[in-house]
Amino acid sequence: MINQMFNIDLINLNVDVDDEQQLFDFIGSDAIEKNFAKLGYISGLEKRELSYPTGLQFPDIPIALPHVDSKYIDKPFIYVARTTKILEVKQMGDGRKMSTNNFLFLGIKNASKQPELLAHMMNAFQNKEFVQAFLEVDSNEQMFKLMNTTFIELENVNN
Repeated sequence: MINQMFNIDLINLNVDVDDEQQLFDFIGSDAIEKNFAKLGYISGLEKRELSYPTGLQFPDIPIALPHVDSKYIDKPFIYVARTTKILEVKQMGDGRKMSTNNFLFLGIKNASKQPELLAHMMNAFQNKEFVQAFLEVDSNEQMFKLMNTTFIELENVNN
């Protein structure tokens, strides 16, 4: 169940960093400290992003979905982060530069679940109403509720 991957303690809508490296350090340290990720998670993010960028340019929102090898994950999670500054990242597929301040860090423990999770993410971020609500949310509690509600509905539709 994807909605069980959301945790109110893994939502931060005011991450004050200057670049992707600082973002990975900040989110990685927080995920490790809260026992969701293992040591090596931050370097895993950096290495994977260099080889396989995760930026996605949807019609109404640019977003990045950084993730790592499952060996760095203790408990499955999706960390929702919004940075206070727009950061430059690379697009999935062609590696072109793009800008975003919205990130979903995917902590996937079971690699066989990754395609399903990514499909649900793609569905959500192609939905204008969801994207508008996602962009308007300004509290961790509202974001937690939005993500849970949306992903419960997506799972129900697809099951």
